[in-house]
Amino acid sequence: MIIIDFILEVIGYTTARLVLPLITLGRVRVQSISSTETGFNWLGFKRVPDGSLICQAPMAGWMGLIPWVLGVVALIVTIA
Repeated sequence: MIIIDFILEVIGYTTARLVLPLITLGRVRVQSISSTETGFNWLGFKRVPDGSLICQAPMAGWMGLIPWVLGVVALIVTIA
């Protein structure tokens, strides 16, 4: 469980925190880990008063793993 938590919280969260605002041109930001915000929908998003969206930290961890998983799959396919 510690390994999965590390992968989600460190690698996935950090990747999402850096890449998600770039991909969405600043319309989606990632919740800080120390935040106590509530009211996220079932997809892990919440609209804030300035019109942008905040992605919940655990969901951002999963979303941040997508590029890494795709990269590993591409590497495996290339090698095989």
